Amino acid sequence: MAPVAKVSVPGLRELKKQRTRATLIDAAVQLCIDQGYDNTTVEQIAAAAEVAPRTFSRYFSNKEAVLVAIMDEVAGDVAAALARQPLDITQYDALARAHLETFSTEQDGSAASFERMRLLLTIVNSAPALGLAPFMFRAGGFHHRAMDVAAQRMGVTADHPSIRILFDTWAVVMGVACNGLGTADGPPIEPDVVCRRIESVYGLFTRLWAPWATPGPTPAGVSAE
Repeated sequence: MAPVAKVSVPGLRELKKQRTRATLIDAAVQLCIDQGYDNTTVEQIAAAAEVAPRTFSRYFSNKEAVLVAIMDEVAGDVAAALARQPLDITQYDALARAHLETFSTEQDGSAASFERMRLLLTIVNSAPALGLAPFMFRAGGFHHRAMDVAAQRMGVTADHPSIRILFDTWAVVMGVACNGLGTADGPPIEPDVVCRRIESVYGLFTRLWAPWATPGPTPAGVSAE
């Protein structure tokens, strides 16, 4: 009879830490949605979670780090989807498909990922100074995990210049695709809307790889001569 593999079970101390961290994230999200990111303080988050501010600091360096933690949860699902993409497509195609797979209502288990993304977009799009890209692509967050997956797909190291180019440009694509969602004048943050936005902006991005078919209008303030 084959030996039964041991399953690591978190101890009570670790479970308590996980619950405290989750409570802090929930409190921060609710406060940021209710009163705005700029008006939310670490002290308010700690009070809502019924912990001391110094307890908050043991889990997060600042309130921005809470948003990074939310994106980090989405990141794991996107990175896993990226690893499942075929190798005979471009890395941009692979990233696009991975995001669509993660946020699509047709994929099992996508609801939780999309709900976290919805919360993040609700917060960052209500605070124009924030922007989405810094939370999606940074060391220790999505950038770190997806970089490893992309590097394995490409047969390069994670610090190869091509990886930086890939993710920095993809951050722009996602930033444009998600800009304005959930705001008073913007479309709702729904799976189909987000996926259509990603497809549309990615289509425009790939058009830029070839000569533009017809001259566009002259930008304001720029001479046509």
